[in-house]
Amino acid sequence: MNINFTKEEYLLLLDIIYMADWILHAHSIGERSETKDYSELFQKLMIHAKDMGCSELIEFYEPEQNYALTDNFEEGSAALDYLDEFEAESFWDELISRLAMRDALIALKVSSAHEVPSEELFPALSKAEEYWSKEFETFDLSRISLNKGHSSILH
Repeated sequence: MNINFTKEEYLLLLDIIYMADWILHAHSIGERSETKDYSELFQKLMIHAKDMGCSELIEFYEPEQNYALTDNFEEGSAALDYLDEFEAESFWDELISRLAMRDALIALKVSSAHEVPSEELFPALSKAEEYWSKEFETFDLSRISLNKGHSSILH
């Protein structure tokens, strides 16, 4: 099979695979054997940079014997903006979700979501999510502080 791409399409494909690679590996320490196929596909794509007129975006890194994106790629790509947006939204979603679960469990006087039927948990969770969404929408993190009365739990 042979697929033809324009330079613009090749750049979009680099962006897409860069974002996927970042999501897979940004928080990893060392190689992840379970994502090897994805990394190999990214390498295969980067090999063609010169043929696509994009040699300034990819360089061969001798010590590791693989291709890497250059600073020129990162400066010219919208991918980092999309990743920043994704991270910011993920942060707020996760924070709201975790605080809501904590508050719902406290309101229901249980220590685990498994201890209460779904039809009781979901309304409490929904109410807490709405509360935290409005809180952060209105005040951002300005009213959040650590309750130091429980600091002995940490150590």
